[in-house]
Amino acid sequence: MFEALLILLVLLFFSGLANVFLIWYTRNTLKNLLYLSENLGVLYEIVFEFSSHLREVYELERFYGDPTLTRLLEHSNMLREELDKYEEIFLLAEPLDNTEEEGLLDGEEEA
Repeated sequence: MFEALLILLVLLFFSGLANVFLIWYTRNTLKNLLYLSENLGVLYEIVFEFSSHLREVYELERFYGDPTLTRLLEHSNMLREELDKYEEIFLLAEPLDNTEEEGLLDGEEEA
């Protein structure tokens, strides 16, 4: 009887240690995920602003139709599309309104 109680206490102790470790590990993993999400969100915003600025320069009468700017604009759009695939990951912290974002890409200005 005493041996069974001792084994039960040892198992309970190790179970408690395992639970504490798992809680610590989950907390650190979520903390790292939120950090990554915030940084990727900033990267997404930078690429979006660059793409918008490049579109504005391309549409200027002086540069309209320039093949180098055309390719650069296509490249920035491909980069944006690639980042869109990871949107769920880096928008964990604060989701963006996609209709506002699409309006800006079409050349509309915020009111």
